Amino acid sequence: MNNPWIKSLARLLLPVNQYESDSAKIVYAGYSSIKKNYHVHLLLDENNHHTFLGWRWYWKIPDLIKSGNIDMVISEISQFALDHFQKFNGFILPEWAIMRINIDRPIGEICKASVSDFSDVKRLIRKYNLTYEILTDKESFKYFYDNIYLPYLIKRHGDEALVEELSDFWKSSPSPFLMVIKENGIIVAGSIVRKSGDLFYLMRLGLLNGNDEYMRHGAIGAMYYFSVLEGQKMSCRYLDVGGTRPFLNSGLTKYKMGLGAEFLSEHSTWKEYLWFGMNENSTFAKEFIRNNSFLYLNNDRKLVIHGI
Repeated sequence: MNNPWIKSLARLLLPVNQYESDSAKIVYAGYSSIKKNYHVHLLLDENNHHTFLGWRWYWKIPDLIKSGNIDMVISEISQFALDHFQKFNGFILPEWAIMRINIDRPIGEICKASVSDFSDVKRLIRKYNLTYEILTDKESFKYFYDNIYLPYLIKRHGDEALVEELSDFWKSSPSPFLMVIKENGIIVAGSIVRKSGDLFYLMRLGLLNGNDEYMRHGAIGAMYYFSVLEGQKMSCRYLDVGGTRPFLNSGLTKYKMGLGAEFLSEHSTWKEYLWFGMNENSTFAKEFIRNNSFLYLNNDRKLVIHGI
C-alpha cells in the first residue's frame, strides 16, 4: 500500500487496537505496525496488554475516548479527513517532517561550536579518515543500490520498507549523481544527491550492508558536512536533510537540529498525518502534552511547534 491515494482511501476505515498499562489506556487506529509499535513504546512501558477492538470508520475514532475511557487515541489520518479531526480535542502531527540547513553563510559560521555540532562531525571525519567522492556512472549506481541503499532500508524498516526502483529516478534525472563516503579509501555510505533551484537535496541514503558501525564512525554526519560543501560550490542556499519524526526529543530530530537544521512550516497534501486525540480529563494526557515538544498542524494548515 505505497500509493498515497490508496493509503488515503484505506484510512477511511481503520483497524483499532487498545493498549493498557498501569499508568494509561491508549488506542492506535491504523495499518502500520512500525508506527503503531513506535507510538506504543513512546507512550507506555513494556508491561502493557493488547486488545483488538475491530474496525472503525474514521468518523467513529474520536468517540473511542469517551466510550472506552481512553487517555489518548493515535490515529492514522486520510487526507480526506483532516478537517474532521481538527474539530476535536487533540493535535494533528505529520508522520515525518522535512528539515533544512541554511548554507548561505560561511562554512566557519555553520561549523561554529556555539551554532551546531559540525565540529564533532569533523572530529570523526579526521579520526576515521573519512573522505567523499562524487560519482555519475551506472556501475556505481548499481553498487549503491544493491550494497548500500537496499540493505540499509530493509534493516531499518523490515517488511514495511518502501523499496523504490531507483533506476527510473536515475534515468529521468537530468544530472544524476551519487555522493559516497569512504573510510580509509573504502566506500561505506552513500546517497543520491541533486540540485534543484537553490536547494541541495540528500536523497535515499544508506550504509554499506546496513552496518550501523559506519554510522558510529560518523559516515552519516560526514555526508551532511560534505553536502554543505558541495551545495555551497553550486551556490545553493539550503541543504535539505530529509524527514524526521515530529517529536523534538526524537534522536534523529535532535541530531539534525544539532546540525542547525530547521523544520519547514508548509503543509503538503502528500504528507501523511496522525491525530493525537486527548481525553481532556486524563492526567496522563495532560502530562504528555506538558512534557513533550512536537510539530503539529494548526488551523491555518501551518506546521508549528508546541511546547517551546
